[in-house]
Amino acid sequence: MPDFLSRPATLVLAAILATSVSGAEKTSANRLADAQSPYLQQHADNPVDWYPWGNEAFEKANRENKVVLLSIGYSTCHWCHVMNRESFSDPDIAAYLNEHFVCIKVDREERPDIDQVYMTFVQQLTGTGGWPLNVWLTPNREPFFGGTYFPPNRNRGIVRATFPEALNRIQTMWTEDREGILKRGSEIVAILNQMAGPNGDDNPGSRLDESLIVSAIESFDSALNESTGAFGSGPNFPNGANLAFLLRSSVLKSLDSKQSAAARKMALASLDAIADGGINDHVGGGFHRYTVDGDWRLPHFEKMLHDQATMVDAFLEAWKATQESRYRKAIIDTCSYLIRDMQAPSGGFYSAEDAESYEPEDSSQKREGAFYVWSLSQAEKALEETGLLALASAYYGIRENGNAPRVGSSSNELDGYNVLRIEKSIAEIAREFQIDESTAQDRMNEIDRILFEIRSKRVRPHLDDKIITAWNGLAISALARAGQILEKDSYVAAARRAAEFVKTNLYQSESRQLLRLYRGTPSSVQAFTEDYAFLIQGLIDLYETTGEPNWLDWANTLQETQNSLFYDNENSGFFEFGESEDIVFDRPKNGFDGAMPSSNSVSAKNLARLGQFFDNQSYSDMARNTADSFVPAMKKSPIAMPALLDASLYILRKPIQIVIASAGDNRDMELAASSFLLPNRLLLHADSGPSQEYLGQRLSFIKSAKPIEGITTAYVCEDFVCQLPARSPEALRSQLEDLVN
Repeated sequence: MPDFLSRPATLVLAAILATSVSGAEKTSANRLADAQSPYLQQHADNPVDWYPWGNEAFEKANRENKVVLLSIGYSTCHWCHVMNRESFSDPDIAAYLNEHFVCIKVDREERPDIDQVYMTFVQQLTGTGGWPLNVWLTPNREPFFGGTYFPPNRNRGIVRATFPEALNRIQTMWTEDREGILKRGSEIVAILNQMAGPNGDDNPGSRLDESLIVSAIESFDSALNESTGAFGSGPNFPNGANLAFLLRSSVLKSLDSKQSAAARKMALASLDAIADGGINDHVGGGFHRYTVDGDWRLPHFEKMLHDQATMVDAFLEAWKATQESRYRKAIIDTCSYLIRDMQAPSGGFYSAEDAESYEPEDSSQKREGAFYVWSLSQAEKALEETGLLALASAYYGIRENGNAPRVGSSSNELDGYNVLRIEKSIAEIAREFQIDESTAQDRMNEIDRILFEIRSKRVRPHLDDKIITAWNGLAISALARAGQILEKDSYVAAARRAAEFVKTNLYQSESRQLLRLYRGTPSSVQAFTEDYAFLIQGLIDLYETTGEPNWLDWANTLQETQNSLFYDNENSGFFEFGESEDIVFDRPKNGFDGAMPSSNSVSAKNLARLGQFFDNQSYSDMARNTADSFVPAMKKSPIAMPALLDASLYILRKPIQIVIASAGDNRDMELAASSFLLPNRLLLHADSGPSQEYLGQRLSFIKSAKPIEGITTAYVCEDFVCQLPARSPEALRSQLEDLVN
């Protein structure tokens, strides 16, 4: 890291000056009162004179020669709430901010472009990142210092700079060395732009090959904590992209048996730990954001839409690989949660639920996890008339003094409470209580039903009701695939409704462009690369599930738009956002997976798939070039880019096309086609109707795919070279087994 990047941190954290701020009276609601973002609205009654991101704030900073405080978060962010209560609601701190700074609030989910560039700066500066993200900028939008959460005082023994101390020191620096800070800000922007390079690396020219898959498996193997099923020591995030990649790569014939077994074992061990752990909402379905410990026991209780979608994707691959009921249950529980609690009546999916909620016994007090956890007395009251308390306690680890582990200070609020997690299997419960396994499972189902009914009477956590295009794309994909593989028509219907909502409310047909989000009305913010990538993926999956060509046609239209807006014709790959004077940094391109797969990973796979559907060599070349452009970074850290390696399974290998020529009811044949773990498979519908006619415009061989003797017939092809027709699901399974084995 360049030395100058560390200097502001030293100035702030060393020899911090004492601060004395004067009181202030709040005069009125600030400028955020009319914001569309629920996060900005949460700060509308602060005494801080907040501005939304825009020219007005920076013009004021230039006019009055003031530093800009940029504070970024989102409405379900726990530590954002904490800092809001502690600092931004404090009249003395607000008075100091209003006198010396111009303050801007940004919702990271509304403006991921702003969040990304300033988060990169803070990560380079401090070695870490997170939210709330607080960054100090010059009036020219150039950062010179930043961090995450700052406490208001040292009452809890915190040694980092308090928020008032940091503000006082920054203001002193600005007063005494304004020209130096302006120069430093310009240097920071120049160096970070240089470090980013064309694709985050200065060694272009490498080519994608399957040796990178082996390297990634070895890297995951080295990182795996076998005792916990996590890749590291905690906090533990349930990264679905990692686990889906490991399972899909495990069936590659190019791997030796040891590598295949290792990939499969790691993924299943991690999924088992996640499914059993406290991170899984065993009563209501869905997964919490992460666990603060290393054993998947104590969650941060926030629930994000994108996590549900990516975990369904991973569990679907586990179900296809094993046909074991616990993976099917995880899928059904999560999809049920999505449709029941996260889908708006209009069809779109909301973005998140908060970690905090009101106490069941005290509606005036909020506490993290209050909606989800149980004291022994609460469990006793719920189950006292059923005789099932002992069984529930044995299965879920309910204890008199609570079961929440102590991890720093994060578990203090949960003292005496129990996070439900599976501590004994159904088989162990059956032996312990001397009943058969079927009876044990029935009793656990009854316990879950009772607890769910009682919990539903509690005040739910805050719902962030933004409908984000990208995250809806992930949900459409997950539900469409789950509906097809598990034969759940309600899932497919939910996916279709979400797609229809996005097309009606967030698609501008004249420009063929998307908008970022909807909340009451469509946002004015134009969509980003991830919005296109994730929605296109969802539409392709929805086509494969339904055979409705309008989804594939729209996916192709959106791909053309994405290419024109974001593709780097000089160095390949996709920029994260469009050209804008709004941000002083160069547009970044990212291939690293985080909570969601990277937009370049998903885009490369989309292009490879669409290249096959439309016999479009340009798409296929763009897919290959996008992946190739990140090969140097993959070689350095293959474990950080599993979704791009997953895309390579479409790019490097002969695609397996399964064409189903329908003679009416084709459900059994479609189920056979979708039940195998084939990472480079496409499903094409030859229905003697709209789908076959549409595909036949580009793929001449589709025109000849017909049912034989009035029986639905499947054709298994590799790079358009087909095997003998399969006239039954059993015959199709046999052909696919040969491809897997």
